[in-house]
Amino acid sequence: MTATVQDVATQLGRPIDEPSEVAQVTAWLELADMLIRQRYPNLDQLIADGRISENAVDLVEASAVARYSRNPEGFTSRSERIDDYQITHGMTNSSVGLTITDAEWALLTPTDSGAEGAFTITPMGRRPYESRYPHDLWT
Repeated sequence: MTATVQDVATQLGRPIDEPSEVAQVTAWLELADMLIRQRYPNLDQLIADGRISENAVDLVEASAVARYSRNPEGFTSRSERIDDYQITHGMTNSSVGLTITDAEWALLTPTDSGAEGAFTITPMGRRPYESRYPHDLWT
């Protein structure tokens, strides 16, 4: 785990001082670290090789925990009603459990395949049909 409780406090924009809240945020940071290590079991080596930035790992862990701490139950909306007045707040990005978004996973994508030498193939994504087969090739 590289992120700290202070990183989460910065994301939330408020201090985290109570011992029970510090313990809870620390547990959530460990959970976020486990989620990342499930996808990248060699995370320490990737950071040491410079293929994944330690700052990016800190940011992703702190952002995921801050998002989860704002809505740990995963509510999608909240309504308040007083007499004839009612207001509803919707949360479109809520999900149950601590999750890492696709954009955050993109920050953690290693910069290269890590392989070097002969017969090394690094996938670069799918190319459009036209670029693989020119129109005049078969005429």
